[in-house]
Amino acid sequence: MAVFRGEEGSVKFKNGTGTTEAIVATTGWTLDTTKDTLDVTSHGSTFRANVGGLISGSGTIDFIYTAASNETENLIDDVLTAEDPGDAQFELFMDTSGGKKVSFNGVITGTSLSSTVGDLETISVSFITNGTITNAV
Repeated sequence: MAVFRGEEGSVKFKNGTGTTEAIVATTGWTLDTTKDTLDVTSHGSTFRANVGGLISGSGTIDFIYTAASNETENLIDDVLTAEDPGDAQFELFMDTSGGKKVSFNGVITGTSLSSTVGDLETISVSFITNGTITNAV
């Protein structure tokens, strides 16, 4: 049985004006996907009937702040842009070879910057997906 360790994961990001580059010093990422359900129960039925509806996703990317990364600055700047076409391209990798990934376009919805005496400065970026989520896991 093949297993993947957390340190094998990575993130690539491209906003509407840049090229796709790895986010350096990534410490973690999450992606939660949900599917709406639609009730199609007929009158007089004893049990509910449902069908799947629209799919959406949201998540976070956590990384150590490094001034050497343009993509770090792009992630932070994207949340400060009021008119966002949702074309930021995300690639979330589960392995070092790049074969196991989830990719999608999204909108950055928030950032959380942290600075503590005696610790590294960290950033957490939250996002929602926009359109198709491609899973190559």
